[in-house]
Amino acid sequence: MTWANCTITLNSDSTGSFYTGDIVTGTIVLECKKDQKIKRINLKVVGTCKASWTRSAPTIPYIKIYSEKRKVLSVTISDIFREYFHGETIPAGIHRYPFHFALPRDLPSTFESSLSKTVYYLKLKSKPAYKIRQIMEFNVLGNINLNHVEEMLIPCFHEFSKTFRNSGNFAISIKTYRAFAPKQTVPFEITINNEKKARVNNISISLIQKVKHNISSGYANETRKIYKVEHKKFTRDVAEICYIHMKIPQTTPSSLQLSDPMIDISYIFQVEVKFILHSSLLEEIPVTVTTVPVIHSDF
Repeated sequence: MTWANCTITLNSDSTGSFYTGDIVTGTIVLECKKDQKIKRINLKVVGTCKASWTRSAPTIPYIKIYSEKRKVLSVTISDIFREYFHGETIPAGIHRYPFHFALPRDLPSTFESSLSKTVYYLKLKSKPAYKIRQIMEFNVLGNINLNHVEEMLIPCFHEFSKTFRNSGNFAISIKTYRAFAPKQTVPFEITINNEKKARVNNISISLIQKVKHNISSGYANETRKIYKVEHKKFTRDVAEICYIHMKIPQTTPSSLQLSDPMIDISYIFQVEVKFILHSSLLEEIPVTVTTVPVIHSDF
């Protein structure tokens, strides 16, 4: 190693993330032990999406591989530290280089699953390459702000029902909102109409992440349970109201404002009513995960 230390520092928010449409700023600090013969130093900003999976095939080799890689961001900042160069020599000492670059608004968020990955990184490289080579990853989140969309601010209602074999219905109406950011609390007001007085074991609501992978040779889907809450105490009256609350954990925002994304992320609330002696009632409620907290109207 020919330098004492080489660090890249980015000026991020408290979460350590950056948002699409923003200007990213940072500083490179290069500490040389002695004068170094270097022709130039470049900084590259790179973003890539990769997806890969296999499926069985009817002919040899009986496995078909689906794989694709796309570059979604490429920025080059050339000849950095040029003001410190003496010819093709950079002198011993500590040298600082402030830099900045823009993140386009239509970038996909940083993401990783068993089938795909979106990653962003800075690559510092000199010529000759063995002198300086440094790579640093950073997180990018879609800048999803829906506070200008009226329907995302007001409560919505969803009704589901189940008819039992021996007559009688069970129906629930769920009042909630359509969009939330991480760390926001989701209220669920559940109105139950249980004319058969069926015995309910519990009502659970899960935040489910759905991922669609689209590449030129095919597609694949993934689902993942992000969080779950439930309610267990019921009166067995014909009609009753119960309340459930869920705090949205830190998770990748929904894929909005993207054109033909390789990795398309969406969310649902999966509602499950488990009965004693009867099969479950299972339904879905669409929900959008934002990055900017949603300013909801009164519940």
